[in-house]
Amino acid sequence: MSKIKLLLVDDEEDYVKAMAERMEMRDVGSRVAFSGEEALRLVEDEAPDVMVLDLRMPGIDGMQVLERVKQEHPRVQVIILTGHGSEKEEEEARRLGAFEYLQKPTDTSDLLKTVRSAWKKSLRFLKDSKEEFDRSMTAAALAEGGATEMAREKMREPRPQRVDTPPASAAHETQPAARPLSVLFVDDEEDFVRTMAERMEMREVGSEVALSGQQALQMLEQEIPDVMVLDLRMPGIDGMEVLRRVKKTYPQLEVIIMTGHGSDADEEEARRLGAFDYLRKPVDINDLMETIRKAGAARRKAE
Repeated sequence: MSKIKLLLVDDEEDYVKAMAERMEMRDVGSRVAFSGEEALRLVEDEAPDVMVLDLRMPGIDGMQVLERVKQEHPRVQVIILTGHGSEKEEEEARRLGAFEYLQKPTDTSDLLKTVRSAWKKSLRFLKDSKEEFDRSMTAAALAEGGATEMAREKMREPRPQRVDTPPASAAHETQPAARPLSVLFVDDEEDFVRTMAERMEMREVGSEVALSGQQALQMLEQEIPDVMVLDLRMPGIDGMEVLRRVKKTYPQLEVIIMTGHGSDADEEEARRLGAFDYLRKPVDINDLMETIRKAGAARRKAE
């Protein structure tokens, strides 16, 4: 299970502790540091994904911390959060690699949104680093005389284009893959649904979260995803009613029911209303990913 590793750095102890508590209430655990020196020690012990950093601190100030962190741990995304900054300092912070520059006071929801965006960039950095490492290992193997065996392995790999598929048809089938899948997860169990969305993001599937049926319907008015993964048992507008309204208003949207409390009668009703599939918790993440991809392909084929 992947969670954001967050480090909050500010010499105002009461402020940073209160911020950490607000993050915890939103299921984002965090460590705190009350000085630049302490922050650098914590980063050496375990580099976070994201750091929220004040500028004005005694000793090693925020700008020095930012410079050191980006030099030694470029994956760490640093958000400057200060009440005393200037335009010149913002320019310098961005030059040194700050992900974002925010002025106090900052709304907790806005800060959390920025933290999540920074975390996604940190994950992409990890992925890109791994791919670069793989390329380096391949080059090294070739340089050491492994070219013949690697060529044989390449010949064993399936060809990217089937010979029995007409070129026009193949172009039609592969074109939609250019746009990443988008998924809306709807579940009133916040910890579960946010973890699920984070795991999808790691698989390069864009995810949004709604914690109620009403919120889901409101979000659909703004943007329609490729796929919705929907719980049944929720307070207020339940999943079956959401499914009914969605298939009436947005018939092209594929809906996967994923519930821990459903019955055979519920499954029959959901399929009658147009659900793409009906899954029972707990669901293996790879099985869910495969079902989402199939639903996304069906959605795009219908476009």
